[in-house]
Amino acid sequence: MRQSGGEREMSMVLAREPGVSLSLRAALGRLLLAAFMAALSAGPAAALSVSTVTKADTDSLLLQFSKRGGYPAISRTGPVEISLAFPAGALTGEAPPGPADFNSSRLLEGVRLEGDTVIVRLKSDAFGFVGWPEGDQGLKLQVYRDPAGANWSPGASTAATNTTWPPAEPAAVKPASALTLPVTPPNPKPGPLDLPPLPPSLTPPAAEPAKAGQPEAAKEAFYAVPSSMRATALRVSPDKAPVLRPDGMARTPSPALAEQPVGSKGKAQGGGELRQAVKLPPIPPALAGDETRAPVTPPAKDQKPAPAAKAEAAPSPPTAEHAPASAEATPPAQEEDHDANTLVAAQAERLAGNFFGANNMLRSLVLNPKLKPDVREEAMHTLAGVQMDLYKDDLAGHYDAIQKALNEAINVNPNSYRVPEALLQLGMLNLRVGNIPEAKGYFNVLTRKYPTDANVPMVNFAWGEYYFDRGEYKKAEEEYKNVVEKFPESKFVREGAMGMAKTLVRLGRYKEAAQIADYIDKRWPRYYVEFPQILRITGDIAYKNGDFKKARDCYMLFYNMEPEAKDADLVLAKLGDIYARLGNKPAAVDFYNLAIKDYPDSEGGLVAKMRLAEQGVHDQPTITEMFPLFDKPQYGSPEEIYRSIIRDHPQSPLAPLAQLKLAMWLLHQQNYPGSLKESAAYLERYPQSELAPKAEETAITAFERMAADMLAHKDYDRLVEAYKNHRLINSNRGLLSDNTRLGLALAYLRTGDTVNAIKEASPYIGPKETDNGNWALTMAMSVYQNDRNWREIVELARKVQSWRFSPSQRRGLEYLVAEALENLGEAPRALPLWTKLAGDRDLEAEKRCYALYFVAKEAMAKKEWEKAQLYAAEADFMFKETGRDPDKRKAAVNIQIEAARALGDFSKALKLAEAYSKLCKEGDDDYAGNRMRIAAIQRAMGDVDGWRATLTAMRDAAPESLYGRMAASDLAASGLQNRLDALTKPQ
Repeated sequence: MRQSGGEREMSMVLAREPGVSLSLRAALGRLLLAAFMAALSAGPAAALSVSTVTKADTDSLLLQFSKRGGYPAISRTGPVEISLAFPAGALTGEAPPGPADFNSSRLLEGVRLEGDTVIVRLKSDAFGFVGWPEGDQGLKLQVYRDPAGANWSPGASTAATNTTWPPAEPAAVKPASALTLPVTPPNPKPGPLDLPPLPPSLTPPAAEPAKAGQPEAAKEAFYAVPSSMRATALRVSPDKAPVLRPDGMARTPSPALAEQPVGSKGKAQGGGELRQAVKLPPIPPALAGDETRAPVTPPAKDQKPAPAAKAEAAPSPPTAEHAPASAEATPPAQEEDHDANTLVAAQAERLAGNFFGANNMLRSLVLNPKLKPDVREEAMHTLAGVQMDLYKDDLAGHYDAIQKALNEAINVNPNSYRVPEALLQLGMLNLRVGNIPEAKGYFNVLTRKYPTDANVPMVNFAWGEYYFDRGEYKKAEEEYKNVVEKFPESKFVREGAMGMAKTLVRLGRYKEAAQIADYIDKRWPRYYVEFPQILRITGDIAYKNGDFKKARDCYMLFYNMEPEAKDADLVLAKLGDIYARLGNKPAAVDFYNLAIKDYPDSEGGLVAKMRLAEQGVHDQPTITEMFPLFDKPQYGSPEEIYRSIIRDHPQSPLAPLAQLKLAMWLLHQQNYPGSLKESAAYLERYPQSELAPKAEETAITAFERMAADMLAHKDYDRLVEAYKNHRLINSNRGLLSDNTRLGLALAYLRTGDTVNAIKEASPYIGPKETDNGNWALTMAMSVYQNDRNWREIVELARKVQSWRFSPSQRRGLEYLVAEALENLGEAPRALPLWTKLAGDRDLEAEKRCYALYFVAKEAMAKKEWEKAQLYAAEADFMFKETGRDPDKRKAAVNIQIEAARALGDFSKALKLAEAYSKLCKEGDDDYAGNRMRIAAIQRAMGDVDGWRATLTAMRDAAPESLYGRMAASDLAASGLQNRLDALTKPQ
């Protein structure tokens, strides 16, 4: 018999899930009806308490009232919601339940009170539930996991189903449907991805850029620490002392630089330096010849002393109060004439190079207490000069004696015109021994107190020599430039121009150096007689500027003048280079052999060996140029020659060339690590060299060949290690070929470093498809799929959607996008792709089974039972054949069972349920829930014996379990109903 409407309202309605026994619902409904009628109370409960009990297979919710009252109708009102609807007014004044801890619950999430209804929230939609009274004032709601619960949909009838015996007539099985699996028409043409509208970017939004015109907050420099020392005070030896630029020697810009208006077109070269051409002083009409300093002579009896060496920039004459003697003075005694003659004799000895004799004579002279002041002054200054000459090769060892002599000379007459020269000597003395602060002090006194003295230009020249000797060529250039531009009429301008020429050669600025050399040659045409090195420098400049005939003449004249000169070996090698460039190979070989014969272990001899081994001059080497020469070296081992130059002559201009050629030689010998090492050493030592790009090319070539060899042998670990260990390759990875970078990405992938693998491959995934881009895309998608990085898959698909893919590529990518959307909770967007893929007969079965499953699941949600059953059956078959995803296969079988029940095909549903049992493990929830479902199907088919046997087996197998109690309750309710029927049956 069916329940009345009043009975349904007052009874506790069990879950309407397919997996819950219908007979159990009916039995408990009748048992509880009487209890509910007896338990009605007039007044509402005053307070409601909530507690939970969690077991391995169930969650129980206990509701306790303060008074006896009405009990609710229980129903599922949402995917994750159960409503306990009490009679109207039953909970009036009831306080909301206090906080309860649901953290340990498997399924329960929370409880809230809305009027006369208690709402229970669940954590999953795959559940079933049952409830019963718990004492006089309580209610127990038990929730258990049930996969069939996920198929719940709103709008299902809440009326109790007839479960009494005899059962109603089973619904007639509908005739077989003509529904068939869809077939997606094949599309063999390349084209873009056929994607649904993709969701907006799933990545977090980028930080909002600063508004135009809005200044950034001022940031304090990292070194801006109040009251902090900006440098560390050092206590080091003189040769390691830091160089301090004298404050008194302000770098006054040249007139050409100072007069240049703002916005002029001066070009910056090398690190932002504005390079200006030297403003050379004019060449006098009558070219000056040799300029030598006249010796110092004692003053005449009838005139004031005047320095003979101050012709070009003589200071103002001494004032009267400083004059040594008056013309009207009494003639000196005979002893004074003797002292003056002794002084002249000592000066003559000094000029002759007899410094010891001059030193003894002057020391004896200054001991005379009656020595005339002007003679004493001249003698003291001469003695200080002799000390400098005497100990010029060991100034540091005799520093105290020389400094004492110079200071004593100054103290004789601090106002003497000789003081500036003494200050200059003191400054140079300290500069040469490394006492930079002292040198700075003396030079400052000279330039500030005597700014117009003829010795002032020598300060700049001294600093220029100091910087040049230490390889600080830019600083040296600035000092020499000041001599030439600020003191064009000084006697030191020639030395300043010479210093600037040799400095520009070291800086590689040969065109500017040529201008300086031409100026020297025209103003001092016979300077080479006094200083033959000018020929060597001029030859270097002409050679670098391509004027080989002029270079030849300069080198030949220099060698003939000084065949034993320090650089004679290099001159011979240069002459060989010049004749080789002029096409006279026999003469070139003669000069090379002469250099090797006379200087076998010197730099020039080694260069000559290098030229003979390489069969010519190769100062701008390339890999393609040098490899044929390395195949058949003509003279010795190139490696040995290169290493000798690098080891024995590291400061030579040819050392960088030898370093580069050594890297190329090792590359030719397939010693790739060695080639990389030497290339890196070159770039570390000569980063600004004009050959630096060739060193980078050599390093890149070596790494690429090494990488190709390692990839061929699948030696991925060594390749990654080599890449990480070579900073040169890291910083120039943009120069690597596409094959090498993609090979590196593969090596990262094989060693498990997917982050760097994607980093190397991503640049190839651009707006247009390429072969490399397709490879990179495939690798990236594979990485993202393995890492379950669904967001990146969708973003990458959006980026390449317009590419023209082959059918197989397009099919695979569309499957990945569908999978990603499904996992991101975008099932509606994924459905069109699943539908298309489900009908694609060319899609691999391992993938098509998922497409069929998701389409079946959607059909089930829409209650399209036939379609759901058809798709689920095909998915079940493919999951079984491919052995993929056992859980999805069970879900596909479950869809078939529920669809068959909905269609009234109970025999098929029973058969499928039996098959489902074989997919479960006996004893788990899925197995027990399915047995309850089998019993319900048997009851619906009228198989009472089968139904009873199934429930009895469940009850006896696990009497204390949830499903065992449910089976026992169902059997008990059935027995009670039979007795009631017997009592009410007419006699």
